[in-house]
Formats: sequence, structure tokens, C-alpha cells
Amino acid sequence: MTTPASRTQPRSEAALPTRRASGLTWRSLLLGFTLAGALNALTPYNDYVLGNTYIAGNHFPMGAVFVLLVLSLLNLLVARLRGRAWLHRRELAVIYILIMVTSGLPSSGLLRYMIPCGTVPYYFANSGNQWNQLFWGHIPSWLAVSEPEAANWFWEGLPQGASLPWGPWIRMMSHWAPLFGAFWLMMICLAALVRKQWVDRERLAFPLVQFPLEVLRDDGGSFFGNRLVWIGAGTAFAVHIVNGLHHQFPAIPQIPTFIELDQYLPDRPWAALNPVYLGIFFSAIGFGYLLSLEVAAGFWASVLFMKLQGVVLSLIGYEGGSAWGGTIAEITSREQMGGVLAMSAVLFWLLRGALRDAFRKAFTRAPQIDDSGEPLSYRFVVFGFLLGLLVSAAWLMAAGMTLPYMLCFLVIFLSLCLVLTRIVAEAGMLMVHFSFMPVDYLLMLGGSPALGPGNLTALTFVDCALTFDLREFLMPSALNGFRLAELSGVSSRKLLPILVAALVVCVVVSVPVFLLTFYHPGALQVGNIVELQSHPLRFFGRLASRLQNPEHPTGLQFVSMGIGALIVATLSWLRLNFVWWPLHPLGFVMATSWASLNLWFSLFLGWLFKLITIHYGGLRGYTKVRPLFLGLILGDVLGAVGWIIVGFFTKIGFMVTVN
Repeated sequence: MTTPASRTQPRSEAALPTRRASGLTWRSLLLGFTLAGALNALTPYNDYVLGNTYIAGNHFPMGAVFVLLVLSLLNLLVARLRGRAWLHRRELAVIYILIMVTSGLPSSGLLRYMIPCGTVPYYFANSGNQWNQLFWGHIPSWLAVSEPEAANWFWEGLPQGASLPWGPWIRMMSHWAPLFGAFWLMMICLAALVRKQWVDRERLAFPLVQFPLEVLRDDGGSFFGNRLVWIGAGTAFAVHIVNGLHHQFPAIPQIPTFIELDQYLPDRPWAALNPVYLGIFFSAIGFGYLLSLEVAAGFWASVLFMKLQGVVLSLIGYEGGSAWGGTIAEITSREQMGGVLAMSAVLFWLLRGALRDAFRKAFTRAPQIDDSGEPLSYRFVVFGFLLGLLVSAAWLMAAGMTLPYMLCFLVIFLSLCLVLTRIVAEAGMLMVHFSFMPVDYLLMLGGSPALGPGNLTALTFVDCALTFDLREFLMPSALNGFRLAELSGVSSRKLLPILVAALVVCVVVSVPVFLLTFYHPGALQVGNIVELQSHPLRFFGRLASRLQNPEHPTGLQFVSMGIGALIVATLSWLRLNFVWWPLHPLGFVMATSWASLNLWFSLFLGWLFKLITIHYGGLRGYTKVRPLFLGLILGDVLGAVGWIIVGFFTKIGFMVTVN
């Protein structure tokens, strides 16, 4: 859909010097690979043992941004002392992109759930849950780690003198590699395909690219020397210092930045509003200010709409809350599922020209279609995507899926990836995921009896390991990397093979470090194990429940999906036909997700500050105040990384951003 960014969003991405230079020097590659590998190695201990702010955690990874800030400041210092910078800004861009794209691998980008998922169905099986009888027989030997010693020691710790059982893990990861490699190939091809439509034709804002771009442009202190930047940074940093000290020394008072209102809403119908969070996340406020007004409003207004709808449904007799539990949550989830189908249909329709050009170029070599400026040739995009599709299909069928459900799964999964990538590119959401998974769509095609134990077991593994928590999945990071490279004067086509090599290297680094982190104390002894344990347990518990108590789609679910699709289609039509329409439909499809429930209030504050600024100061006032909100983002990064460093010494973790 065309984005009328000029209505409220001034163009901040002024063209950088047009002289093309790769930025792919030995210095940038050495620093990029070394620092990316180092952060991947530190992540398991920081995130899971200490419980600090995640080094990555979302599509604006704190670790990568901090490295960019440090290198940029060192660069400015060297330039002032020697009269010449140490690193060219194109080299800095390459370093940042390599770290940014790879930083999620030890986290939910790949390993956070894949590794535990490999042992949970065996270690936690018992006579009570009967998992061994219900689905063990449908798990291929290569899909998980069934050896008792390997599974038990992962959770309980290595016995004294024992060595880590590498063999079962090498077997499992080598068999999973074709699937996530094929997924990555399709995501990179899709990201390359949408670039021209979203960048050149629709001119999306790419908010998460704007902060690193400002840092890269600062060759004379225009960013670091701006007083408003440091006022914003100082405000956020001071709050984090006070609250971090409170966490270390409880006698010190804290500054409340997260309020849960559930306790004040215990009774019907107001209990249907739950959960209600008022969170102040400075990065989200900063990026909320950078967004166009209708995009930001679409997110916080959608959250409030779902909550008010929950109250109405409660009044007429339905049970549950607007987001979690009961029939009301089921209705809101299905509405968003329908909304995603409508949104993906709109996005694919708008991509029809790009798809036509790509296929014509791939099969006829049409000379009039110029793809020389794209990250990949259209021929590679088409055949690379088809290769990824074939490998994924073969893997899923080997894992136990039947052909019709496998095809439906891939179409749904790729549609979800497209919509979430659009949300990151246009709305700059730090963290993206849905309140549903691909299996929820497949259950609408006949319920769990129609799927059968083979499909359900394979889907449980894939959903748990790769498609459940997409907060750090590859496609948005790849597209942000392409956009930043373009704006920084770096050739995306030359950078891409290096990026693929960095992904491979970081997987090789992350897997053994992840395993060592958990095997030595035992995963059950790790401080921040709740997510890694509870989510896989929930998945396999739900699998057992579906096998014992069949689920069937209901008329209410279909009606809810239809309503959600109609809402998104209507919002899209209104936005395309009326310039003044104030709400973007993207926010609706994530309205009850963990990300939106936590970030909506901060996005509202960013939207409100921008609305007031433009009302009284116009676009000139917006531009003048903009550094203050970039400073809030800077302060968030400095506070997070500062307490990460302290946590490594005190062994007390402190999280300053939404997890």
C-alpha cells in the first residue's frame, strides 16, 4: 500500500555521497566477523544465566548499536587527533550490518527454543503425561536428542568428569540445518524482491535504520555534539541508573516505568481488559516519534480497540480476557489471523509488478528490466526462492507432514514473514510476533483429527523451534541491512555473500557455546530458564492434549477470522482513498501480541509528543526536536549495555527493555 509519508513524516534520509565504494575492506570484515562472533558467544551467558537485557532481543539489537556507537566515537577521536578518520563510514556500516543481522542467532533468531525443543519431549515425559505413547513414535530419530544421557545432562548438568555428548547434537543440528538454511534463503530472496517496491515506489520510512544512519553521518559531531541528543540520552540513562541501583540495592527507591493495572480490574466486565500494561520504554517512545502519525496511532488504537471489544464481549456473556485465556482471547486471536490473511493479500497484490518483472527477467532475460541495483539478480531471487521452497518441502515431509498440509504451512509461514517484515520496515516495531502460529491456521482446515499425529508432531517441533517467536527472524534484519547499505553507499550485492558467510560462522560459534552454557550447571540451574523451559513444555503439552482430546474448528472462529479480514481490508481501503485517514491497518494484526501489549503506551507517548510538536511548530518544529527523541534511544542503549557490563561483574542481571 502506498505510504503517504510526506503527510507527517519528513524525509530524514538525505542522500549520502554517491561515490560507490564497497566498504568491504580487510578491517571492516575482520572487525565485523570478530565482533559478531564475540557477541554471539556472550549472548547465552548474558541472556539466560545472568538475565540481563538481551544483547539482541529484537530488530534493534542493543549489542550491535553499542558497537557502532563505540567505533564511531573512536573514529571521531582519531580524526581529531590525526586529522583523518580510522574507519570510513562505509566500513562502519558494513560492521554494523554484519553484527545486526547475525546477533539474534543464539537467541530467538535460531537457538533459544530449537535446542531445548530437542530434549523436552524425552526429558519431561512421564507416566502421567504419556508422551512416550502419544507421539514418541512420530518423532524421526534425527529430529531430536533422544539419548537419555544427552537429554538428562542438558537439564541436570554434566556429572563430574563426564564430557559433553556432542554426537547427538551434531546429528540433530546437521539435520535441522537444511530447513533453517532454506528458510533463510527464501527470506533473503523475498527481502531482495520487495526492496524496489517498498523503497523506491512506496518510500517506506525504515525507522530502525534512521538511528544508525544518523550515527554514520556524523563525521563532524553533528549527532554526538547535539545538546538535545544528550538531554534525551541523559534522561533515559538517569532513569536506568536509578532503577538498576534499586535492583542491586532494594533500599534505594526506584522510578516506576512499568505499571500493571490487572489488580485493579478483577471483576467482569472490566477484567476482560486484562492484561493492561503502562510501560515506558524510551526506545519505543523515540521510534514512536519518528513514525508517521497514522502508523503509530494504528498500533496503540488497535490495542485499545481489542480491549474495549473484550469488555463488550464480556457484557454479552463471553469468558476470558482480551489477550490471554477464554473465548474472548480466542475471538481476538482469530480476528488477527483473518487480518493477516487480508494484509498479506494486499501486500502480494501491490508486489504483483515486482513479481512479474522478477519472473520475466529470470525466464526470458528481458533486457528492459534492470536489476543491476538490486541486492540479488532477479534470476537468483526466483531460482533461489524455488530451491529454498523445494528443500523446505522435502524436509517437512521427511519430518512427517503430508503434502497438502505442508504446502499450506509454507504459504502461511511466508505470508506471516512478509507481514512482519512490513511492520518492521514501515512501523519500526522493535519486537514483532503474533498471538498465533501457522498450526492455528491448519487446524481451521478440519481440526486435529484431520491433521493427524504425524502432521501435528512435525508442526509442534517446527513451530516451537522456528516460527513461534519471530522477534529476531532474519528477513526484517536483512531488509534493514539492504536499506542501510544503500543509504551508506555500500553495494548490497557485494555485501550479501559476506553476510551469508557471517551467518554460517556465527552458527558454528553459537551452537557449542549455547550447549556449554547449559550443560555445565544444568539448564534447570540457570537463572533465566523460564522461557526456554516453559514454552517447549507448553507446545508438547498442547500436542498431547490435541491427540487425546481432538480439536475442531467452530463457527465462531470462522466468523471472527472473517471480521478481522474485513476490518483490515476496510482500513486499507480507507487509507488508500482518503489522505486524512488517521489509522494504519498494520497495528491491528499484532494487537494482542506480547510486543504490542508492552509497547503500546510508549508508542502512544511518541505519537502524542509528535502530534503536539507538529501542531505548534510544524515540520520545522518536528525536525528541531527530533534529536531529543534520538537521544532517548541512545540513553536506552547506554543504560542497557552499562548494566550488562555491571552484571558480568556482580552476577546480578538487570533488564531495562522489554523482553
